[in-house]
Amino acid sequence: MRALVWGLVLLLTACVPVAMLRPPEPTKGLEVSAGGSLLNNPFGGQNPVIALPYLAVAVGDGVLEYNFSVQWGLRGGVKLGLGPGLALDAGLTVPPAFGEGADWSQGVPVVLDGGAILGGDGFYFSPRVHLIGVPTSGGGSWGWAWQASLGTYRRDWVAEVGALGGFRGDGSLLIHLSAAWRFGIAP
Repeated sequence: MRALVWGLVLLLTACVPVAMLRPPEPTKGLEVSAGGSLLNNPFGGQNPVIALPYLAVAVGDGVLEYNFSVQWGLRGGVKLGLGPGLALDAGLTVPPAFGEGADWSQGVPVVLDGGAILGGDGFYFSPRVHLIGVPTSGGGSWGWAWQASLGTYRRDWVAEVGALGGFRGDGSLLIHLSAAWRFGIAP
């Protein structure tokens, strides 16, 4: 079983960090989510839309949640519930060291993200910012991106549409439609 889980993690690390898929209420107990995203192809080519898998694990006490997800790389994050329908969420993503364009010779690329999750009655809105960079001893290269997601959720599923912009500096948007099944284990 452990080998299967690690095999899935390795398979999914070739995907782009697009979906947030996190309602405002922090998890109580253990929750596993599995799903995918459809997005406009940011790499060009003959396929205008690409499909990417999504896998996440979250554990929390209903106020504070620790979450880990895999799309482009491994993202570790924390969500703090501030009240009904309001949470702050922040994380760190390390992209994969393999695949097209993967070059860690100048430093390890990282993405720091943070934002709010606002919602209620099965809907949420999440504005967030991303600090994207390659830290080096000389300071590195850094840039900003923004993301906005609008979603709906129930106990056993979540779906959202979102936009990610500012990462290329040319005004282009990465639009996604994402969904996941949620499997919770109550304490």
